[in-house]
Amino acid sequence: MPREVLEPAPGSAAGESNADAAGGRGALYQVIRQEILAGNPPPGGALQEVALSNRHGVSRAPVRDALLRLEAEGLVERGPRGAVVRVRTPEEIYDIYQVRIALEAEAVESAIRHATELDFARLTLVHENAVAEADHDRARQLHRRWHRVLAAASRNDTICEVLERLTSQLATYETQSLAETGNLSHSHDEHLQIIDAMRARDVAAARDLITRHLQRTRDVRVKALLHVEDESEAASAD
Repeated sequence: MPREVLEPAPGSAAGESNADAAGGRGALYQVIRQEILAGNPPPGGALQEVALSNRHGVSRAPVRDALLRLEAEGLVERGPRGAVVRVRTPEEIYDIYQVRIALEAEAVESAIRHATELDFARLTLVHENAVAEADHDRARQLHRRWHRVLAAASRNDTICEVLERLTSQLATYETQSLAETGNLSHSHDEHLQIIDAMRARDVAAARDLITRHLQRTRDVRVKALLHVEDESEAASAD
């Protein structure tokens, strides 16, 4: 995003007006959102208005607006000491996955009815790029993008919007789950199987594959959270 959108000096009315006119508040929201999705800061990490204002070269007002939007999106929560990246319990992660699984199964079925050769070309390209990507963080981004491309092929805007929200709420925990040995590679294999089933117009197989794919990643992610929870409780007991 253009850096100049975020450049006005803190407290500058003229600068703030220019930023607003250029979509600065929306740009700032996207920047902070992407930082959170990348795990910076991690769940529970502080989001201090002053620090964010200084880092991005804006006043506190657009920072506050961005944090309010992110709170409504389920990525930020307010605590006694201010805003932090929202912490999810294993139960919450499980519940989010249950809804995501149901919606992605519907998205796959709808995509089989509506997907064009261009949609399949996009799915295949993102899959191949993810497999070839050596950088772990970039591979995770491509993994998420593959699921967005799949949802878009459904031609159902409501499914796309809800899935984007759910996927974002899960993204901050990807570092733990996708870092599991072989998990990312396993996901790539499953993506290819889903593409093949969709190309064959096999609705039952495609729904089953996407369901099992997400159930597996859900279980890996919940297991990682339970492990962290157990370590935290053990440390508190010492």
